[in-house]
Amino acid sequence: MAAAVPSQMPSDFSVKFYGCRGSIPVSGTDHVRYGGQTSCLTVRAGSREIILDAGSGLVSHSNDLIKRYIETQQPLETYVFITHAHLDHLIGLPYFAPMYMPDASVSIWGPQNMRFDSFEETIDAFMSPPFFPVPRYEMQADFRFADIGEADVIYFVEGQDAPIQCRPRHPRTAGQAPDPSQIELTLECMRGYNHPKSGVNIYKISAGDKTLVYATDTEGFVKGDRRLIEFARGADVLIHDAMYTEERYVSMPVPTQGYGHSTVEIAASLAKAADVGQLFLFHHDPGNNDNTLDELEARGKDLFENTLVARDEMEITL
Repeated sequence: MAAAVPSQMPSDFSVKFYGCRGSIPVSGTDHVRYGGQTSCLTVRAGSREIILDAGSGLVSHSNDLIKRYIETQQPLETYVFITHAHLDHLIGLPYFAPMYMPDASVSIWGPQNMRFDSFEETIDAFMSPPFFPVPRYEMQADFRFADIGEADVIYFVEGQDAPIQCRPRHPRTAGQAPDPSQIELTLECMRGYNHPKSGVNIYKISAGDKTLVYATDTEGFVKGDRRLIEFARGADVLIHDAMYTEERYVSMPVPTQGYGHSTVEIAASLAKAADVGQLFLFHHDPGNNDNTLDELEARGKDLFENTLVARDEMEITL
């Protein structure tokens, strides 16, 4: 069966972190250098930009988009990929300014879960009274929703706003993959089943010869998560959950094993096994202050030299 068709078009490839915390946002003097917003980052390749997760950091990105809109007066076309529907990955979505703009388009992908039939239903339940005062039908943007799961691939194609979604490894849909010379950016999905209760999507984004893997809210296995190791193999950048210190992970009376999160040791071991270029530790415990994160970065470098702790407003170019 055919593999995902890689992007062939050369382009700049950059990443900006807007939120790197897990569970809840934090603030205060102990969290100045690494920041306190929850999960959100953008990936930009050429003229294409996608958003990964919609935690509280999305509000900062929303502010950047509004500045861009004022400067260019061009309608906003936004693409948001959610890993799972826990609040720390969604809490910024109701405050995403483009959703209130009549000349904006907001496309949102996310996984199905045990309660709702579609991700669209999940979002509508989340953004409605009594949880939020403005239901989606009162917002002015043009919305598009789609479920995304194991083996799905999204192709952003030159000259086409709406991306193509298919499963190129499946014989019935392999022919839907576009001409590689027209692909600007590719997003592949792997489903992780080690995060309660409905699992998590892990995304691989490729443009030209550059690849990034975003693996938040995942917990390792004995001798490594073999599926994730192969999915991330050779990636230029791996962004991996490293929420807990090893002590917190195993300490009684309440160890966090089985919570669906990793340690720096788990993340570094996987990065080494997958032979990635750079590891970014992500989804920081809200209880970890700047000094603790400094220590985790040093520990990460001992295990895998090219390790950094992700921080809010950090930008990298591949």
